[in-house]
Amino acid sequence: MENTNNSSNRKSSKVDQLLSKLPPPTPLPSFVTDALNETKPAETNISDLNTSGMAGQNFHTPIFSPVISSKPEETPDITMNASNETPSDKEEVKDEQGSKADLFNWMKGSGSSIFSMVAEKAKSSVDAVLTTLDPQMKDTFNANNIDSFDVVVATEKEIVVSAVREGFQKVFGKFNVRGLESPNQPFATQLVGFTAASQATKYCIDAVRIHVPKGPIVAYERFIVEPIESKWYEFGLLKLNDMEQNIDLEIYTQSVPVPSSVVRLISDDTPKDYEHLSTGFSIPVANFMASNLKVHPSEWQEVMTGISHRSLLLSAAISLAMEYKNTLE
Repeated sequence: MENTNNSSNRKSSKVDQLLSKLPPPTPLPSFVTDALNETKPAETNISDLNTSGMAGQNFHTPIFSPVISSKPEETPDITMNASNETPSDKEEVKDEQGSKADLFNWMKGSGSSIFSMVAEKAKSSVDAVLTTLDPQMKDTFNANNIDSFDVVVATEKEIVVSAVREGFQKVFGKFNVRGLESPNQPFATQLVGFTAASQATKYCIDAVRIHVPKGPIVAYERFIVEPIESKWYEFGLLKLNDMEQNIDLEIYTQSVPVPSSVVRLISDDTPKDYEHLSTGFSIPVANFMASNLKVHPSEWQEVMTGISHRSLLLSAAISLAMEYKNTLE
């Protein structure tokens, strides 16, 4: 027992020596001690509570964080006025109104050129849509408003009028084109030869010129020709006449081969006493070609060459408009 007590005393003395070497504890900061004192719950005498009405309820003393101030902050007044505008919004509105006024004054001071350019651009865009995207639109000619038209086509066939219109608009940017049907011409139904085609287009232009004394007039005729024996081709002739500028132009479309057997058939079926025999045949090639190919008479060129009749006509119309523009310059 004595030895045991001696060993325990030695251990305790060693522990005391170690503890004595430790520095005293550093005092806590003041804000921590204050917080602890503030959050310490007040002692409550349980016997003073009325247990009859408080049985089964848990009571917790509220603890407040020392970081949050106990004084409520003043909330800004965000009440909007009748127009839902804050003072800062009013200043922004004034600035915006002022900038708009400055911009308007600048545009007003620069003259009406800006507005006229915008209006002209919008009008030209609308004209392009109406005249290009609506191929079924029927063009009518008003003899009382002749001066408003720049070009008159001596036919009311939409495929011709629309192609000429598009061709001139591609070259000039904006061009009014309308159709006026010419009277029946004293020529063969199927024209043969360059001379017959030139005479027929000239006759159409002269007939329309009676109603259109000013401006260019365009006429179009299709014809067949045999440049080499037993080799027949169909061409289209676009003729333009402008009396005021003393301009007379002719443009031909790309040729389309026509089987010689078809030409022999329409030649044999034409009466020998046909009154217009000197300028061609009484039966058009398109009827025979359409019947054999089982297509519409206006589609046989596309079946034969892969290019539609309107595409051929449009290319010629662009060339005619370009030549007319160069002649005017």
